Amino acid sequence: MTRRQREKVATPAPRNWWRNFFGRLMGEVMFAPKAGAAAREVRQIVKKLKAKPPLAVLDLACGIGRHSLAFAARGYEVTGLDYSNPFLRDARRKAHAARQAIRFVRGDMRNLKPHFAANTFDFAVCLYTSFGYFDRRSDDLKTLRAVYRVLRPGGAFVINTVNGAGVVKRMRSPISQGAEPLPNVFVIDQARYDARDRQTISTWTVIDARRARSRVVRKMVRVNVYSHAELKALLARAGFRIETAWGMLEGGRFDPRKTWHQTILARKPQSKRRAKP
Repeated sequence: MTRRQREKVATPAPRNWWRNFFGRLMGEVMFAPKAGAAAREVRQIVKKLKAKPPLAVLDLACGIGRHSLAFAARGYEVTGLDYSNPFLRDARRKAHAARQAIRFVRGDMRNLKPHFAANTFDFAVCLYTSFGYFDRRSDDLKTLRAVYRVLRPGGAFVINTVNGAGVVKRMRSPISQGAEPLPNVFVIDQARYDARDRQTISTWTVIDARRARSRVVRKMVRVNVYSHAELKALLARAGFRIETAWGMLEGGRFDPRKTWHQTILARKPQSKRRAKP
């Protein structure tokens, strides 16, 4: 069977998978390997932005608040937005324990109007491949336009996600890998790249053996993939001007032909006129 045939017979990822994926257990296995990384990643973002606190920050798709807490620890006024109630409960608990006054809001990143007025934030971030979850790519553009609206003129936006060329290079064939992110919690990640729809599709099998009776959870993830040129063009369509780009969040050289991750710093122009694509 050819790779194209395997892709056709593979189980399709569910529509709106993100509505039910991000529960407490998935948060544990997703973020346990990243413990301690948020402070280094925020340090790199602040270095690139050259923005000193206090400034108002929006952490879009904030998850359990890893980066929100790191920004707040540096003196920024932080608001985190996420759709997952379990993640937000965890984020609020962590902020309370750290004695950080962070506002956490449940909402859909495609429409920020119910939560924030225009020109509210000095900068916004969308990190750790939290972009491209929607069934329609037009919703990705809708998200960028929503971010543009809530930024003040001159405000910055940092977005981090996978890079199309890096995905194609790394996922020429389906891949499968296992890990134990927490003691007695095992994860098998089976992933493939759907070249027709330009999406990564992953099946996560989580085996939680921390109790006498093990628990097995299976979830599917689908993420829209953009080349570096495509993502820059999408940001420009939303009105942003591109300033710089690097690879992984913590820094490093970026090669649009092969680097796995892309991190882009874009900015809302000072004038009210949108930037031309």
